[in-house]
Amino acid sequence: MYQCFATQDVIVNNHLSSTKGYVPHIDNPDNIKIKSKMMIPLIVRDTFIGIVTVYTSIKKKKNFTKNDLEVFEALKPLVIDAIFRMNHNSDNGLVVDRRKATKNTSGFNRRKSDMIEKLESLEVKKEQKRSPEEILEITSNIVHDIRTPANGLLGFLEILGEKIEDKRLKEYISHAQKSAALIETLTTSILDGVSQKSEPVSSKGKEMVGVHRFFAEIAEVFSANMYKKNIDYTIYIDPYLPKMIELDSMKMKRVILNLIGNASKFTPEGASIAFFVVYKPEKNKLHISVEDTGIGIAKEKQKDIFEAFQQAEENTKEKFGGTGLGLAICASYVKEMGGELLLKSELDKGSIFYFDIPLVKIDKTMHLEPLMNQNVFICIVCDKSNSMVMNVMVKYLIQFGLAKSQMKAVSNMMNIPQETSHLIVFENKMNDDLMSLIQSTGLKYLVVEENFLALDAGSYPDATLISQYAYYGDILYTFINNNKVPKVLVVEDDTISSMLLISMLEDEYCEVDVAFDGEEGKELLSKALHANAPYDVVYTDENMPLLSGGEMIKAYKELEKSKNINSPLKTVSISGKVNESIDGGGFDFLATKPFNKKEIVAILHDCVG
Repeated sequence: MYQCFATQDVIVNNHLSSTKGYVPHIDNPDNIKIKSKMMIPLIVRDTFIGIVTVYTSIKKKKNFTKNDLEVFEALKPLVIDAIFRMNHNSDNGLVVDRRKATKNTSGFNRRKSDMIEKLESLEVKKEQKRSPEEILEITSNIVHDIRTPANGLLGFLEILGEKIEDKRLKEYISHAQKSAALIETLTTSILDGVSQKSEPVSSKGKEMVGVHRFFAEIAEVFSANMYKKNIDYTIYIDPYLPKMIELDSMKMKRVILNLIGNASKFTPEGASIAFFVVYKPEKNKLHISVEDTGIGIAKEKQKDIFEAFQQAEENTKEKFGGTGLGLAICASYVKEMGGELLLKSELDKGSIFYFDIPLVKIDKTMHLEPLMNQNVFICIVCDKSNSMVMNVMVKYLIQFGLAKSQMKAVSNMMNIPQETSHLIVFENKMNDDLMSLIQSTGLKYLVVEENFLALDAGSYPDATLISQYAYYGDILYTFINNNKVPKVLVVEDDTISSMLLISMLEDEYCEVDVAFDGEEGKELLSKALHANAPYDVVYTDENMPLLSGGEMIKAYKELEKSKNINSPLKTVSISGKVNESIDGGGFDFLATKPFNKKEIVAILHDCVG
């Protein structure tokens, strides 16, 4: 009330009792169960003469809108006139001048006429609803305007990816590219549907996907936002999921993006969010869940939120944004994939959204094979703030085949056991003394990055780096695996061809590098050989700038002979010449263009046994 008086402006409050500055004995003197209240100042010739208040009770909930304000603005002249009449009656001892009374009556009639005209205009405006064609046109214009910056973002990310050398940054840029590409695909689909006056295509259907890469790319889209919001973010993808499964990839992406996005929106700073993908072999089902320690949802509201345009609380949109449409879409898509989106939640304690979907077509080959006879002892240097990430790491290590007796957590370097072979150190525990110990003992070590993209690989020579905001299962597996990981080099001057090959190999358990001409390829091969970490396989084109594929291989083979290498480099020609002689070109294998993933992967397995 005071704010309305002081500012002489309209005040609309749809959640009065929870508003800062609400004073019950002033704003609600009759102790009515008010939900919403609108206060309109009455001003005549710069003179403040009063306030009109309109309210709704909690028994009949209503949010005041712009239309309501327009109606009461139209009624204002009538109220002002009533106040003047009340102040000029005989009960107040005032003498009414007939000339003034006539003038006032004339003014009242004019104001009454204006008021009726405004109200009629508002009623006509209310009745004039947009036609479906108009709505469709507005929608298509908005979607088109979304697609334009998405295309620009995609192009910018592609350029950025080419310029940046840091592998971890390139990985995040790749995830961002795929998110921008998803926006472009969805908007194009909608516009195609509008142009054909039919339902937009929401999915491209089922396809075989590499499970770990697929889910990691979606989840890591949120890594930077989680870090900025100081949320403990866990991505756990079952190490022993089938290597490839058939999914409706577009629908699955939209479901997970919505669920993690919602969790991020409704989880306060300092809380936690976890994304889990688990395989249930006995039921041949995929279990997916998103868990948060956010604001939670009241039990009586939990059924409603899966309905379109429904939200947990009436002020949710004002506080957090959104339309209440996302969960309805998720529930629909999960149902179409053969599952049911379920919820467990408690107010102020958090929520778990989860579902199972049946797997019809799978590649039963495991993405990671269980580690056998690993003679290792792992020491984790951390403190209490790292407990959540450490627990997930231990879960991974146990699933890889290690026993709890093969690992220990300590808070300082003085307590590192002598039998330690592998050291995992959290960023906050890394210091010069610990680095000196690592260098003097030759310990194999891994550093966990706690501040997003804060660590420079150059500062930690020979270290394995992981981010606690990313999926790190594969890297952790490689770190403790005493078996050699195959090293692969792709040498191809055509960017599209090289990226296609990398995408075909990325689901295999190998380390892949790329060079864009023969000279660069020769340099990478030579450096690796001199560092006693030679490449196992090279996929190379023949016709390239500076040095052909054949010349590059010939030069390297001569260097290889001088080093007496026991396991020589396996070479694969990707020049696309069907009739090319393998022996004549100095190659072990030939991959024809256009590339076939099964052929590319089969050659890799033949090369590395």
